[in-house]
Amino acid sequence: MWIFCGGMPRSGSTLQFQITAQLVEDAGLGKRLEWVKPADFGRLRKQHQNDPGWKVFKTHTCTEKMEKEFHRGNAKGVYCYRDLRDVVVSTMRKFDLAFEKLWDLGFLDDRFREYQKWTALPQVLISKYEEMVADLPGEVERIAAHLGVAIPAEKCAAIAAEHTIERQKSRIEEAKKSGELREGAVQGILFDPTTNLHTNHIHDGAVGGWKEILTREQIERLETKAADWLRAHGYELTIICQT
Repeated sequence: MWIFCGGMPRSGSTLQFQITAQLVEDAGLGKRLEWVKPADFGRLRKQHQNDPGWKVFKTHTCTEKMEKEFHRGNAKGVYCYRDLRDVVVSTMRKFDLAFEKLWDLGFLDDRFREYQKWTALPQVLISKYEEMVADLPGEVERIAAHLGVAIPAEKCAAIAAEHTIERQKSRIEEAKKSGELREGAVQGILFDPTTNLHTNHIHDGAVGGWKEILTREQIERLETKAADWLRAHGYELTIICQT
């Protein structure tokens, strides 16, 4: 069976992948697989078709071949989302991209499209970033329950303690010294194939950081385009609701 960790970019999907992989591996149910580009999933599936146990794989993009695994009853998923304004700012920081560049690339349209794909599939656990980081032991417990893995509360707390922002930053530094880094989807950005952490993965993980970064005009454009989605997911609009 496949376990897909397909969260929204910059929304805790790597954290979910790490937790999910640890739960699966600790229970002796399977293993994590190294990241490949979504278009290469067919090759990865063929490569591991005879492997016993569950296969945990992280991807933001849900391809047709991945969807087929869900509809065959051969997959479960975990998905997380975040305030789209924070997603935009975090993406700008990570990839050193200007707001206008992201906008012109159709970044929000891609997020809406992937959100609809993942959340429409059967057997997908959906988490909200802001709630996940506020109660990480609770998130570990939710993922374990979704996978059907029995785990005591103290083990949930222990796993959560191993995945704080400080511990993740330490992992990144350790990975830089390991000599095992791989090149990711964007040229020049390296990642650790075990944790899937990029060398520039973490800024501060703050909730609501967009308020200090985006201009009023940028906020208005985002809120106008994403108003229905933001409202539906409990995010307050700050500009367009006032006009």
